[in-house]
Amino acid sequence: MVIKLCARCKKIIQYPNRYCDKCLKIVETEMQESHIISNRKYNKTRDNKYLKFYKSSEWKFLKEKRLQDSKYLCERCAKKGIKKIATEVHHKKPIQTDEGWEKRLDYNNTESVCIDCHNFYHKRFQKRGKE
Repeated sequence: MVIKLCARCKKIIQYPNRYCDKCLKIVETEMQESHIISNRKYNKTRDNKYLKFYKSSEWKFLKEKRLQDSKYLCERCAKKGIKKIATEVHHKKPIQTDEGWEKRLDYNNTESVCIDCHNFYHKRFQKRGKE
């Protein structure tokens, strides 16, 4: 049996665990609370119209249908011959445009993508000046 120290309280624990049982509960609670706070900050900057849409049962149903139909595989990566799990559904025409808003629940206006491809489409976390 391989042992190591808990990353929080330094109690001896079994490898590959990072935390002891007591600390694990505390860390999970802290992570959930920080995630909720960061979402609140992010959502304050978003238009309420889009927040309501993404929480709607119609969107949730369409999203799950799209993911199931693609067998939870990223459609963009599949074109390159790579199999990656899709967790996101991307609107081809952004819903922030008039045409996109009209097609917000159009199945053909969506595609299943992995988180990396979704970030690529929205230009998130990309280094400036390099591609």
